[in-house]
Amino acid sequence: MACGDCQQSIFWEKLGRCTQCMWQLSVFSVLGWSAWGYFYRETPTQVESIALLFFCVAASGLLLAHLIKYCYLALISKQS
Repeated sequence: MACGDCQQSIFWEKLGRCTQCMWQLSVFSVLGWSAWGYFYRETPTQVESIALLFFCVAASGLLLAHLIKYCYLALISKQS
């Protein structure tokens, strides 16, 4: 990755600090959920549908973790 925070190898140090990762996860979430809704909403038990659901949940969950940590860091910096 190109940003300074992503040069470190510790996952918790990157979480909430990398805006490039957050943008990528936002795009993945929007595209993934849109594709699932368009192609697989009618057949949610197909293997492809379940795989795409796992991808969407993982991307959205990681994005949520980034956003929670980002808000936490913003609150900490305001108090200091």
